[in-house]
Amino acid sequence: MFEFDELEAALPPEAYVVHGAGSPEANGLYVDIHIEAFGAPIFRHTVMSDLLLARERAGERHGWLIGANRRPLYGVRTEETKCSQSGWRSFKGEKPAPAVEGFSSLADAARRLAEVWCQEAESLANEGKFRLAAESYKKALGAPDLPPRRRAEIHALRARTFRQLAETKKKPQQAGSDRPGDLEDPLHGLAAEWAIEEAEEALKLDEKCFLAGWEGAIAAKHIGWWNKGRLLAKKAMQSVPQGPQHRAQRETANTLFILLAEEEQEEKARKVREMQKARQRPEVQLDPKELEWAREVALQLKEALKTEDFRRPHHQLWKLIGPGLMKKDADEIFGEIRNLVWEKWNSVAWLQGYRTTWDVKARQKLCSRLVNVANTGRADDVKALIKEIEDRVCLEWPDIAEASDKVEHDETWAWTRREDGTWGAWGRPTK
Repeated sequence: MFEFDELEAALPPEAYVVHGAGSPEANGLYVDIHIEAFGAPIFRHTVMSDLLLARERAGERHGWLIGANRRPLYGVRTEETKCSQSGWRSFKGEKPAPAVEGFSSLADAARRLAEVWCQEAESLANEGKFRLAAESYKKALGAPDLPPRRRAEIHALRARTFRQLAETKKKPQQAGSDRPGDLEDPLHGLAAEWAIEEAEEALKLDEKCFLAGWEGAIAAKHIGWWNKGRLLAKKAMQSVPQGPQHRAQRETANTLFILLAEEEQEEKARKVREMQKARQRPEVQLDPKELEWAREVALQLKEALKTEDFRRPHHQLWKLIGPGLMKKDADEIFGEIRNLVWEKWNSVAWLQGYRTTWDVKARQKLCSRLVNVANTGRADDVKALIKEIEDRVCLEWPDIAEASDKVEHDETWAWTRREDGTWGAWGRPTK
């Protein structure tokens, strides 16, 4: 009887795995394209289709080359029609030279390639290079004919890498600075979400993948996705086999599930406290002298508007306001009312140090000072005086100092239901 290894060695290789080359494009899986050159089959890269592994002739001797478009990257001199696995040298490719492994089965070659990429990813993760490690795991997932369980395991390992990236909380260095910046790298915030996506993908392929549920739950905890975290922790618990030998692993997943629930409740309680604190009106310190000044000045301004030489012309001007009045004419009338008000208020304002006769900024400062006192919540009488002045003048308080333009929005385009039951824009018939 033949041993299996001896039988496999006797079979012609169907694919080669190239790894460890200094030029990364040369690494990967090369499959037989069923074309021969110099008595040996040609193998093509599964991703970089212009890259070939083939037997070539150099003078009177032969050898195997890896290259593309007549540009040899690596080669080995041998007269064997079967590709050599060692002795490779760098030509136009970066050092070091690769290792080449042949397999009589494409599935075996794919598994070996995935194993190589996973080993590289694990090494990078141990060095703290989590992004590069995630890219290596992605390359491993690109290997063809991987069984679902192995593919799920690689997704879970990639989830772990993204979770580790999310927990590093590194910050990018600002330009022109020798110290790390204050802004958090946004990719680290997204890494936890990527970890959850990878974990869910792994669980689709294998519901019993404990690592996927575990890593996804921790990543969800990291960003506060409590429902998602509990669901993944539950799947991690369900993936653990029954029996006393797996009791510790099952209890660990159960503890994570409980921890997620407790932290969710704690976060909800914290948000409730923050909302209650925000609703509480902060106590504003108000100088008693400032309050007394505001009362006195507001009262003087109100009394100045009670005189007959203000009330009669104000009434005559207000009668001019009516439907159909053009905006230009309305602005002119309101300007006359504003001038009438300040004719009565200038004497009061000048006594307080505000030159309001010609200075609009001084008018705004006086009005702002009064309304700031009223808005403290501890000067209701001042607020009432301001409201009474607005009713007497028929202008809002900000418009007394200076006219303010109101933002108008054109809503004639709005699609609505008309009185006759039809639908269309305002004032336009429906065709």
